[in-house]
Amino acid sequence: MERKAWLRGVWEMVKEAFCQKIMTWHLPSSPLLLPNQFSGLSVIVTGATSGIGLHTARELAMAGAHVTMACRNTKSACEIARMWQQEAQDSGELLVEVMGLDLLSLSSVSCFAQEWNRRGRPLHVLINNAGVFLMGEPQRFSEDGIEQHLQVNHVAPALLTLLLLPSLLSTSSSRIINVNSVAHHCAIVDPKCWNSKIEEKRFSSIRAYGASKLAHLMFLKILASKLLDQSENSIQCIAVHPGIVTTNLVHKVPSFRKKSFWRFDPAQGARSVLFCATREDMADNLVKGFAYYSCNCKPARVSPQATDLEVCLEVWKKTLEILGLSIDYLKQVTANTNGLRKNY
Repeated sequence: MERKAWLRGVWEMVKEAFCQKIMTWHLPSSPLLLPNQFSGLSVIVTGATSGIGLHTARELAMAGAHVTMACRNTKSACEIARMWQQEAQDSGELLVEVMGLDLLSLSSVSCFAQEWNRRGRPLHVLINNAGVFLMGEPQRFSEDGIEQHLQVNHVAPALLTLLLLPSLLSTSSSRIINVNSVAHHCAIVDPKCWNSKIEEKRFSSIRAYGASKLAHLMFLKILASKLLDQSENSIQCIAVHPGIVTTNLVHKVPSFRKKSFWRFDPAQGARSVLFCATREDMADNLVKGFAYYSCNCKPARVSPQATDLEVCLEVWKKTLEILGLSIDYLKQVTANTNGLRKNY
């Protein structure tokens, strides 16, 4: 099964690499120009100091949204925010805030969410953009004892999402956007083997990356369906593949591969993320509260394992176990927020 998934995933990535510019011929070459109509919209973007996250945060801020840049390098984020303000000086003050967040530390994630919730501010859109792909590097574990791809691409964003649910549920309609990857087709997920040490010659960074993206996609599917069952409020859960993009996500990539004609630049990669974050009719394509979009801003198919409800539930349960959260955590959160919705 693993070999079959690998071959299927490689085919999906090759197809994407050579066809993505043809698939997106109808889109503008730069991020979708947003009308200045997002005043009052509160958005968190993780990994907003470079790549897709930077362009996503910038476009939303320029469109009037209150954007929180959640990132490790807060100094760099503050400098970027000042640059944006200078660009927009004729349009008025931008609402951009910087908060520290390190996805390699679950403690940092908890502190971020605690501070956000303390402020009592509504959250309309959470964009889990930050990710890591340690190409060709040996297996590594975080300070929390979790394999790094799994932690940064799945476990930490899952914790952030769960802890911010009260804020998301306090609005009339909110969205969770997870930046995913076509590489999820390359992997299979076995939660029982998470964090197992693998012999160096058997460890594959691309498989680890793909598995982490698949796990988070499966987690989001279950979250979406459970929210529909347990909450009066509406949260749209969307995973989006931005295309094969030249960003800082991939470490140690030869320069000639970074300059490939077929790759998107980060601005082009941000198009589908912005589409999913702002399009008003996204609910039309949701299935049980969830949708997966490709870089052409259209719904796409997930891998066969991502449709296996039993494995998806295993991922959900194992994630809560790793995070030390009760299996009834979601029920407790929704019970406390039902009937308390604010019309923001």
